[in-house]
Amino acid sequence: MIKMRKVLALSTAAILALSCAPVMAEEGADAEAKNLVYATATFGQKFSPFFATTAYDMEVVDLTQAPALAADRGGAVIYNGIEGETINYNGTDYTYYGLGNLQVTQNDDGTVDYQIHIRDDVKFSDGEPMTIDDYIFSFYVLVDPTYDGSSTIYALPIEGMEEYRSGMQTKLELLLATERAGYEANDNFTEDEYNAFWTAFDAAGEKFAQEIVDYCIANEYNAPEDSVAACAANWGYELAEDATAADFFAKIVETYGYDISDDGINYETAGTSFTDFLTGELGEETMLDLGKGIETGSGAPNVSGLTRIDDYTVNLHMTEFDATAVYNVGLTMAPLHYYGDPAAYDYENNQFGFTKGDLSGVKSVTSEPIGAGPYVFAGYSNGVVTLKANENYYQGKPVTETLLMQESVDSDYVPGIVTGSFDMAVPSMNDDTVNAIQDANGGELEGDVIHTILVDYRGYGYLGINADLVNIDGDPASDASKNLRKGFMTLFSVYRDTVINSYYGDRAAVIQYPISNTSWAAPKPADEGYQTAYSVDVDGNPIYTASMSEQEKYDAAKEAAIGYFKAAGFTFDDASGKFTDVDTTYEVMIPGAGTQDHPAYGVVLAASEVLDTIGIKLQVNDVQTSVWNNALESNTAQMWAAAWQSTVDPDMTQVYHSDNAHGNGTNSNHYAVCDDDLDALIKEGRGSSDTEYRKSVYKDAMNIIMDWGVELPLYQRKDCTVASAERVVIDSIPHDMTPYWGWYAEVETLALQ
Repeated sequence: MIKMRKVLALSTAAILALSCAPVMAEEGADAEAKNLVYATATFGQKFSPFFATTAYDMEVVDLTQAPALAADRGGAVIYNGIEGETINYNGTDYTYYGLGNLQVTQNDDGTVDYQIHIRDDVKFSDGEPMTIDDYIFSFYVLVDPTYDGSSTIYALPIEGMEEYRSGMQTKLELLLATERAGYEANDNFTEDEYNAFWTAFDAAGEKFAQEIVDYCIANEYNAPEDSVAACAANWGYELAEDATAADFFAKIVETYGYDISDDGINYETAGTSFTDFLTGELGEETMLDLGKGIETGSGAPNVSGLTRIDDYTVNLHMTEFDATAVYNVGLTMAPLHYYGDPAAYDYENNQFGFTKGDLSGVKSVTSEPIGAGPYVFAGYSNGVVTLKANENYYQGKPVTETLLMQESVDSDYVPGIVTGSFDMAVPSMNDDTVNAIQDANGGELEGDVIHTILVDYRGYGYLGINADLVNIDGDPASDASKNLRKGFMTLFSVYRDTVINSYYGDRAAVIQYPISNTSWAAPKPADEGYQTAYSVDVDGNPIYTASMSEQEKYDAAKEAAIGYFKAAGFTFDDASGKFTDVDTTYEVMIPGAGTQDHPAYGVVLAASEVLDTIGIKLQVNDVQTSVWNNALESNTAQMWAAAWQSTVDPDMTQVYHSDNAHGNGTNSNHYAVCDDDLDALIKEGRGSSDTEYRKSVYKDAMNIIMDWGVELPLYQRKDCTVASAERVVIDSIPHDMTPYWGWYAEVETLALQ
C-alpha cells in the first residue's frame, strides 16, 4: 500500500545527531558573519527534544541540543567522548568527541550497569551550567506514565521502570479505553466530557481519512474523480463503492481499535497525525488536560534502577542485557531550569523537576527550544527558522553566525541553489533532481555550480522467498528445498549489476549481504570470506571468473541454476535442455502498480525468460501496492520485491527469528525461516556489547539466511546532499558523510566563502 511515515525514533536520533569531532576550519576560511540558508520541508513546529516527530523539526532539535553520548559515522556509540575516541572509517582515522563517557558492566547475575559521566565544563546556550540533574530531569520526562512522545527508553529493562509507570493513566487513555461503549458514572470524567470527546474523535477521524484520500489524488495514485473507496484501495482498505471519509475512518478503527499511537491509527497518516486533528477539534487546553495523569492504583515514587552518583555521573541498572540500550541511554541533555521547575527538583525526595503525570509545563515551550547545541533558536516566522551561533557551545562557537532553515518544496531545492536562494539542501534523489543538477553543472553531478554528495540510504532493496511456499515435499528446511530456492536466487543474482545500474545509474549500488552497507555490522569487501551473493554452484565452486564477459556470466549462472534444480530433485532432459517434471508455476510479486517501473522488475523478468527455456515457469506479476502488501502480510506471497529501512542496531530478531514466522509474534519473518542455529546466533548477537564480536556473529547469521535461499540483496540506493559550490566552503562540509553523519555533523566549522 502507499503509506508515508516521517516519524523518527527520538532516542536514536538524539544520540546520532551532533556527535562531531572538533575539526578545525580550513586555513583562510572566511569567518565573517554571513547567513547560510538551508532548504527544508514544512515544519511541524514541535522543536522540543522531547516531542519532535518530523524529520524537519528534528533537524532543528539536533542543531540546538546536545546528546549525552556521541556516535561515529557508522552509528556506533562513542564510549569515551570526553577524552576523544579515534575510529577508522573508509580508510581514514577520525576522532570523535562528545559530552560524556559510557561504561557498561555486565554483572555475574545477568544484570547490566550503564554509567554515564558527563563533562563538568558545559553550559547551555543561556549560560546556565549543565549537570547530571539535567540528565535525570530529562530521563524522568521520557519515562513519565503520561509521556506521549517518540522516545521508548521506558521499554528498556531498567530496574523499577514498570513499578514507576504503573498506577497512573491519562484521562485520554481512560476515555479511549471505554471504546465508546456508553457512558458510565466515574470519578475521572463527566458525561459531557465523554460526549464531547467522542464527537471530536469522529470529526478528527473524518479529516484524517480525507487527508489520505487527498494525498492519493495529489500524488496521482488516484484520479481526481475517483471515489473514497478507490483511494482507500490504494491504502490497503476495501470499502463499499459509496463509502464516505467517515466510513474509511471507521474501517481504520476496526483495524487498530482505539489505539491512536504511531503503531495504531496514526500508522495510516498521510502527513498530519490523528492526534493533531483531534487537538484541532478539542483545542490545545483541553488536550493538555486530557494528557494529565490520574492515579488509578499504586506506583513507585522513583525508578529504582537510576542512581545519581555525583554532580556529573549517573548509573542505570538493568535487569538484563539489551543490545539497543546503548543507543537509548545517551538521551538529549535538556535544561531542567528551562523545561522544568528547579524548585520542584529534589532528587533525594523523589522530585524531578515537575509533578509526576503532568507534563504541561514541558509541553508549553515545545515551539521554543533551548539547549547546549551549536546553535541558539532565535525564532520561527514566515516559514523560516532562524538560528544563531551559540557562544557557549562546548566544541567552539560555529564559524557561520546565522543559519536560516527555510521551508520550500523538494522540486525547488536545486533550482533555489542555482538562483542563490539557498546554499544547501537534501533533495530526493530522483530523475528530476539528477537532471536539474546536471543542467546546472554542464552535464555532471559534480561541478562549479553545485557540489553533490551521495550517501548510502539507511536501508536496502531485496528479493524475498517464502520457504513455506517454495519448497520440496512440504519441508522448507531440507537441502532439496534450499537448493530449489538457491536455483532461483542464482539466476536473479546475475542480472543485478546490469539492471540496477540501468535503473539507478550512480544513485544505487548492488550489495551482497542482507544488511544495509551503512551499518557497522555490514561485511566489507576486504573482510575474510566476503563473496558475491549466490556466486557458487551446488558443489561450492565459484560460478564466475574475473575474465568472464557479461554473456558468459549469464550462461554460467544458467548452468549453475540447473545444477541446483537437479539437486532439488527435478528431472532434467539433456536432449531438450529442459526439466520435464516441474508442474508448479511460481510467482514473484513486484509492487510497481502495473507500470513495470521498479528496480526489481528487470531482474526477475530476465530470469523468468531464462527459466522458461529450461522448463520452469516463473510468473512475474506487477501489482498494486495494496495487493502486494496484503499478500505479504497474509504470508501468501511466494516471492516478492521490497525494501527495508534499517535501524542503527543490526539486531535480526524482528525479521529473521522463528518466533515471528508463520503469522506469530510480529509476523515480520515473511521468509518463514525457522532455524535453531539462526535463532541462537540472533540471541547471541543481542547478548553482547562487543561490536566486533557481534559483527562476526551476524556475519554467521547472514550466511545461514543466504543458505536458506530466502533473500537476495538487490541494491543500496543513494541519498543526496547538495551545496552551492560558489558560496559554501566545500572543504568545511563533513568528509565521508553517512546517514548517521550528515551535513551538520561538524556544523561548527561549516563556512561560507
